[in-house]
Amino acid sequence: MIKISATEEIGFINFACPEHGLRVLAERFTDDGYADLRFYSSKKDGDSLLHTTRVNLLATSTMNSLAKRLEKNSQDIPWTDILTFITGKTIEIARRGEPAVEIWPSEDDNLAPDYLLEPIVYLNHPAVIFGDYGSAKSLFALVVATICQLPYFDNPLGLITPKEPTPCLFLDYEDDESSFRKRWAALLKGMNIGAMPIVYKRMSSTLADSVEQVQKLIAANRVKLLIVDSLGPAARGNLNDPEPAIRYHAALRQLGITSLTLAHNSKDQFTKKRTIFGSVFFTNLARSVWECKAEQETGEDEAVISLKHTKANLSRLHPPLGYRFTFTDNSITVGKADLQDTSLSGELPLSLRIKDLLRRGAMTVREIAEVLEANEASVRTITNRLSKKGYLIKVGESWGLKQEV
Repeated sequence: MIKISATEEIGFINFACPEHGLRVLAERFTDDGYADLRFYSSKKDGDSLLHTTRVNLLATSTMNSLAKRLEKNSQDIPWTDILTFITGKTIEIARRGEPAVEIWPSEDDNLAPDYLLEPIVYLNHPAVIFGDYGSAKSLFALVVATICQLPYFDNPLGLITPKEPTPCLFLDYEDDESSFRKRWAALLKGMNIGAMPIVYKRMSSTLADSVEQVQKLIAANRVKLLIVDSLGPAARGNLNDPEPAIRYHAALRQLGITSLTLAHNSKDQFTKKRTIFGSVFFTNLARSVWECKAEQETGEDEAVISLKHTKANLSRLHPPLGYRFTFTDNSITVGKADLQDTSLSGELPLSLRIKDLLRRGAMTVREIAEVLEANEASVRTITNRLSKKGYLIKVGESWGLKQEV
């Protein structure tokens, strides 16, 4: 009788057979029988990889072929018996899922969301910032990491920080360590913060394929915030299909901490609405989504960005945020920016744009719509609503501010 132990971890199963100096890792297993298997020969100086494959555990012919392939290198190991045990245990765990629990309401329960960094990321939920190349979303993610790690309570950006230092892990699919270090150092200088480390890993395999090693990094460094730059290479495959999105978010669930993913955008050819590039599931499975846009003239050392909240599962949508980055040869400073006088003012709610416009003087609905390039019916609806709230007063056919707002 072969003795095989099975240790269940988050997202994978570790099988050990000391009798034959063998270890098998099963991950990315599904309830329909598919799994990634990695076979290791256990030695005193460490494990050596024997074979890796993705198989259908329920396909008898496939498993027989796998046993024959493994026997070519290790004939003294009863591979058929070992694979039979691994198959049964993996399928059992995959189909069992998480146990059902009884949930009782508490008097302290309320619908107010818990934030890691308010209003950007909910605590222990996935958030996404998407935008064009050059929108400075990666740089803003480093600002988030800086504020969370300290934490920077009195930061000039008005972001509400966690109460305790929050170690971050930055998974980089787009750049290299040298470029990242330079940006990190420049930002710390610009924010007048001394040298501070951040856990960084340059990535090549997808997040779903890297859950085990990322989990070890999280545990070793007590990481509480994961930043992924960026979604395309981290998910990989045909991003318009649901499967890469489902696998990516399943990996985030296995890791079980707060995450901020950076993504590129797509534009709907019919509505011109910008969304996360790829399947709608990338948006549906995220709990909070922000669209990032930037205004920067060629050759200028300043950039203004807007962050527009496009999806919120646990709260109301937050108003757009505006920030200004200023660049020198060795520093990057960041502060709040008023979007009203920038090309990004269109990201502001129409009601705010109307109130700001009427500070110049009274205007008719048609004049407001023409200046703001807005739908006349929408302007009429909003001016009537603002009037009922006491912000506007009608003089003839024109609308004016009733009070400074």
